[in-house]
Amino acid sequence: MVSVFQPRMLQGRLAEDECHIEELQAAIGHGEEPRMLDPITVWWGGDIYYVVDGHHRLTAYDRQKVTTDIPVEVFEGTLDQAMAHSAALNSKNRLPMRLEDKLNYAWRLVLVSSLSKRQIVDSCGVANGTVGEMRSVKAKLLEDPATTVEDLQSLSWKDARMNSRGVAAKELTCPEAAVRKRAERYVKSILRAVKDRPFVDPEAFAMALVMLDERLPSVLMQTDAWGDAFRETVEGLRNDLESARDLAALWDNEDDY
Repeated sequence: MVSVFQPRMLQGRLAEDECHIEELQAAIGHGEEPRMLDPITVWWGGDIYYVVDGHHRLTAYDRQKVTTDIPVEVFEGTLDQAMAHSAALNSKNRLPMRLEDKLNYAWRLVLVSSLSKRQIVDSCGVANGTVGEMRSVKAKLLEDPATTVEDLQSLSWKDARMNSRGVAAKELTCPEAAVRKRAERYVKSILRAVKDRPFVDPEAFAMALVMLDERLPSVLMQTDAWGDAFRETVEGLRNDLESARDLAALWDNEDDY
């Protein structure tokens, strides 16, 4: 249940995520005389309250040993409405959702909620056509009697779409275990060395990579990891363009009345 209210996939943005929490910790200050942040949004699930929005704030409070008098707002509504509300709030948060996060959360809503296409589009900030494709992919994958909705929840939107086309996406996209272990060690070294500088000063960081070795951008682009990231970025730009066209068409229709 908790995971349905965390639209962001934190893996792959560790530096940005950690720096955001550290900034929140600094804003809270000393645990004995803390300064309170914006209210955390919670939803009553019938047994306990679940955090709909404010996971980073909650982590920051916990690290600062603040456990009482934390401001909260209670969202009243159904589970579907709470999930949509979570996506909408996170889309506007100070730590923006990446396109991949928005697509995966929209895919999750298509799988487990009864929300309309327009509600999912408005909540997640994805294109109307994308949600329509998600519904088609869901229907196609469920044609296999051995496949359940629970099975589909284990797939990202990218993997689900590839599987619907007959491609074993997970086999293609998951790196070898040895490569992943080395990558995890590199992540720790990079975090210690540069922290959030790639996000704060991306132009200089990119130039530094070129200065290190002018062949490096070309070498990186030939890897599966960077190649996939590049294609996802291009797809994101296309989705943004499609969303803009949908919005423009909506405005045109309203002008007709």
